[in-house]
Amino acid sequence: MEVIKRTGRQPGTIKVQVIALFMIFMNIGTAVAAEVILTFRQEGKDFEDAFRGLKDELRGDFEVRERIIDKKCSVNEFTELIHSHQPKLVVLMDNAAIALFRKYQSTLPETATMIPSIAIMGVMIKEAIADLKNACGISYEVPIVTSVVSLRSVLGIPIKKVGVVHREFLMDFVEKNSQFCKREGIEIVNKALPDKSNAYGPLIKNALKGLDSRGIDALWVPNDNALLQANIIRRVWMPATQKYKVPVIVGVEVLVNPKLNFGTFAVLPDHVALGSQAAGMVYEIKDNNWVCEEHRVDPPLAVYKIINLLQAKKRFTVSDEKLKSIDKKLK
Repeated sequence: MEVIKRTGRQPGTIKVQVIALFMIFMNIGTAVAAEVILTFRQEGKDFEDAFRGLKDELRGDFEVRERIIDKKCSVNEFTELIHSHQPKLVVLMDNAAIALFRKYQSTLPETATMIPSIAIMGVMIKEAIADLKNACGISYEVPIVTSVVSLRSVLGIPIKKVGVVHREFLMDFVEKNSQFCKREGIEIVNKALPDKSNAYGPLIKNALKGLDSRGIDALWVPNDNALLQANIIRRVWMPATQKYKVPVIVGVEVLVNPKLNFGTFAVLPDHVALGSQAAGMVYEIKDNNWVCEEHRVDPPLAVYKIINLLQAKKRFTVSDEKLKSIDKKLK
């Protein structure tokens, strides 16, 4: 009691102060030790939306950071970003980020612990991550049957044959989708082009002519930059589709723009939902001690439907009632 009188403290004060200091220390420690999730992405609204969905779901549990990269980003710069941020997991948005991460992994020794990665918003994610270690992803391609059935219900026309022009590396994807389409009474009529060529324009033109001769009711166009170069779209795709007058299903919004007059209908992943779906995978990977279910690629859970209303009304019969299921109508 005498000590307490000299210091002016009340009984229990020292204990309270010790507990308070301990709590402050614990809070500081938690903040410093927050696990970092690092996203590599390009500029653009779609990437921003996906990142927003990811960050909103992970907020409070992780420190979610993003770094915007472009074609000029070198593997050394990419490596430095990983070393400076020390992420527990990386999210790779598009094939450019996947390619850089592949080069980064190739610089590591075989015995190194590989940072887990989730790949999204790239073309043919399953094939793109096949040689990555501790990697998984979410497909960006919506199943063909989903797009065709949606288009069929909107236009109210029978679609029994769907033409597909693709490169050989997509053969497995097309064959698998053919099985799903058969269940809906839809036949996929495809034409495979070589993976490498300096003459894709003439090859596509001949392929489209062959598909038209087989009486296709619609055309499904894969997201393949090699076949969708600006000059090829302008000189080959657009004249052919306008001549044959079949609805064209594409996988990106820009190709369904009425000013372009190419795509009729686009079904693509909801980008915010795609980010949220990736966040769910982050939690699963953490619960598995930061180890992915190797090369697992899930389909997108939510899709966004866009119609080129100007073209659809000009070439087909579209009622306001049928348009209620469409998320975006471009005039």
